[in-house]
Amino acid sequence: MKRLLVPAVMLTALLAGCTTYDDANHGMWTMTRHGQEVDYEFMDEVLFDYDSANLSPRVYDAIASIAEEVRHRPHWLVAVDGYTDTVGSQDYNMPLSRDRAQAVADALVHNGVDKHRISAQGFGKTHLAVPTGDNVREKRNRRVVIRLFPPDR
Repeated sequence: MKRLLVPAVMLTALLAGCTTYDDANHGMWTMTRHGQEVDYEFMDEVLFDYDSANLSPRVYDAIASIAEEVRHRPHWLVAVDGYTDTVGSQDYNMPLSRDRAQAVADALVHNGVDKHRISAQGFGKTHLAVPTGDNVREKRNRRVVIRLFPPDR
């Protein structure tokens, strides 16, 4: 029994060190670890219609899965960060990104995550995932990231 346990523990430790995971069931998000922080990144084409903060129906199951992970860490905090591409002014994009982050935060609450653990923030067209010039439609920049981290971070 000991011989089987040691390789299993080593494999678990090795896998824990991986940094990026794609969910094979949904393919809707990418999970990345940064130390203890766990980030779930959704692209806009999955979450929202163009120029909208209304969640698409197909994303609810994905958010429910992430909410389950969040509930397994009851003392951890959740930050929901929204972003846009560079089309439009920052004055327009900031509220849109904030509304998108809030829509995802509301869906987490609907799936049993305590609202007092969640903060939602919009960043507009700052912190681009893919550097572009002004007025470039880049779907990889239109995203929402759910960050899960321990309270003592």
